Amino acid sequence: MKFSKHSSIAFSLFSLVVAVFVSVSIWYMVSVRERRETQIDVIVDYFGIPADLVVTEGLVEKVTVRLRGPETLLRTFTQQRLVWTVNLSNVRKGATTVPLTSEILGRSAQTFDVVDIQPSRIVVKADRLVERSVPLRYILDSPLRGDALTVGEVDITPPAVVLRGPERVVSGISSLPVTITLDPRAAGSRVTENITLDTPNFVTSSPPVVQVKYAITSGRAVLSRQCRINLIAENSRLYDVSPEEVTISVEVPEALSKNSRYLNQLEVSAIPPKLESGQKAKAILQFRVPEGMTVLNPPLEEVIITRKGESKPQNP
Repeated sequence: MKFSKHSSIAFSLFSLVVAVFVSVSIWYMVSVRERRETQIDVIVDYFGIPADLVVTEGLVEKVTVRLRGPETLLRTFTQQRLVWTVNLSNVRKGATTVPLTSEILGRSAQTFDVVDIQPSRIVVKADRLVERSVPLRYILDSPLRGDALTVGEVDITPPAVVLRGPERVVSGISSLPVTITLDPRAAGSRVTENITLDTPNFVTSSPPVVQVKYAITSGRAVLSRQCRINLIAENSRLYDVSPEEVTISVEVPEALSKNSRYLNQLEVSAIPPKLESGQKAKAILQFRVPEGMTVLNPPLEEVIITRKGESKPQNP
């Protein structure tokens, strides 16, 4: 029995179509129809908040969704950046519950089964947005204890600001503090600085920055201090330093000029260089100065350090 040439070609084409169909079917059974579970994060974006309200609690940045579906489609879907937009135009003062459903994934997720969503709902808390004018008052932040630094002639411009924020918070503010950080080195002088106001969460100030002028009325005193030079080494007894003491002129806040505990915090030290027995070398002086004290032209910048000769053991 003989086959024509056309019959042979038709048979080959049919075999090729069958092979392709079988291959696609196997791929579909293995890759597409095999269902898997995966977890994705969906970013939450909000819009439509009423102009007379401010949201104080409940806004989450993302929700976690667990999906089940064909492995290949899941792999492609999870590579996308998913964003869910939430309309908050229906939010009212107090708590408003926004349920989370599979709609957050849009139409592109209809192929999958939504197993779980966490959190399952968003509880948004809002308050009425109000404005209120409050006066400013200054408070002092001093690095020195007690009343070592005092101020006078304090002028704050403007003397009052307008606060804007949740009614529950703003209504409880009768005045707003302005923190003045004192610099002991500016004692006896007049200071002008711009200070950014610190307001509670969700509260803004208009203007946010005020100008403060003040004078540090506690003056400065000049003293002379006798300090012994300390050697910083593992065994300082192996070294001699010359001179052993220095007289230093310092300037301190007037209120601390007789406070021995404060004045004794002034320390002078030097680090011996690497020396052999009997050798000497120069070392730079280091000053440890307490807050508010200024060293006025130290008499020495360096000293001479000598390593003592080591005594040799005598033969019996």
